[in-house]
Amino acid sequence: MKIRKNIFLHLIILLTCIYSCNKKQTVRIVGDIPNLPDGIMYLWTGTMLDKIDSVQTIKGHFEINHDFKEKLPIYIGIFHRDKKNVQRVFGFITNVPKWGSPTFMSDPLITIKGNMEEYTPVNFTPSPSVIFVNSPRIKAGKQTEALYNTGDAIFTNNSPDNIDVIKEKIKKYPYSYHILYNIIGNKTVFNTTQTDELLNLFDEEVKQSNPYKKLLKYNNKAKEIGNIKMPELENSNGKKVSVLDKNYKKHLLVFWASWCGPCRMEIPMLKKEYEKYNKDVEFISISIDEENNAWKKALSEEKMSWKQFIINSENPAYNDLQILFKFNNTIPYTILIDNNMKVLSSSTGLSSEEEFNRVINK
Repeated sequence: MKIRKNIFLHLIILLTCIYSCNKKQTVRIVGDIPNLPDGIMYLWTGTMLDKIDSVQTIKGHFEINHDFKEKLPIYIGIFHRDKKNVQRVFGFITNVPKWGSPTFMSDPLITIKGNMEEYTPVNFTPSPSVIFVNSPRIKAGKQTEALYNTGDAIFTNNSPDNIDVIKEKIKKYPYSYHILYNIIGNKTVFNTTQTDELLNLFDEEVKQSNPYKKLLKYNNKAKEIGNIKMPELENSNGKKVSVLDKNYKKHLLVFWASWCGPCRMEIPMLKKEYEKYNKDVEFISISIDEENNAWKKALSEEKMSWKQFIINSENPAYNDLQILFKFNNTIPYTILIDNNMKVLSSSTGLSSEEEFNRVINK
C-alpha cells in the first residue's frame, strides 16, 4: 500500500510538472483610446515588421490576447492602421527624464486607457501616411514598471558612479529582465568583477533563467582571457581555417552581416581602401549571419577580394570573439589588431573615409 501511495504521489508531481512546462504565457492587452479611429491594432516584437497578432479597433476599444511560447518577458509594441491606411506608431511615456519607450514588457495584463497625443519626431520627417503618437500612460506589471523606471542610457559606461546607479536599480527591481537584457547587450562594457557584482543582486528566479546562465558562463570565461586563442572560422569554401596570416603585422577585422544596410553601404569604401593598404594590412571580413545561404548570396553580389569568414551566435567560438575584441553585436564593427590580438583601434557603425583612416593608421 505504501509503494502504491508513493507511485501515486510521483504521478501527481509528474503531471504537475508536465502541465507547468507546457503552460503558455498569455498576455492580455486591453485598450480604450477614445480618439483612435476605427481600424486594426497590430502587436509586434523585435521590429514593427515582425507582427505577431492583430485585432480590430472599434470606437477606440480593442483587446488582444496572445499566447507566447517563451515564458521569459520580452519587449512588445503596438501600431495602428486606420481605414484610410494611415499608420499610427505608438510610443510610451516613462518615468525616465527625456526618454520614451517604443515598447512595454510582456506582462500578463496591460491596460491602455485615455487619449493619445500626436507628436513630431526630432530630426526626422515621416511619410504623410505615418503619424507618431504618445500613448496614454499604461498600466502593466512589474516588468514594464522596471523598464519605465530604468531606461537604457545607464548601461553604456562603467564609471564607478554609473555602476552604483545600476546596482541600486537591480536592488529595487531584482526581478527585472530588462536590466538583465541590457547588461547582456552591453557585457563588453563591464569588467568581470563589475559583472559578478551586478549578477549577484538578481533574485533567484532570474538566476535560474537561460540568459542569466549564459551571461554567467561568458563572464567566467572572460576571466581567463589570457588563455583564449583566436578560433578557426568557416571560410567562403566551407572549411574551418586559421583567420590571421602572421606574415602581416596588422590585421583589419570587419564584423558585418548580409542583412545590415550600413555594412553593405560601406563595402565600396572598403574596396577602395583595400587597394591602398592591402600590402601592409590584412583585410578580414567576419559575417555574423545566421544563414550561410544569405551570406554567400551577399558575397556573390559584393565581390570582396579579401578573406571572408562566418560565425553565428550559437557557435561557442562566438563568445571568444566577443571577449577578445569587445564585440557587443553592433555592426558594422571595425577593429585593427596586431599579431598578439591586441586591439589597436576600433570603430562602430558606418565609417567615413576619415574615420576608416583613423582606425587603420594606428
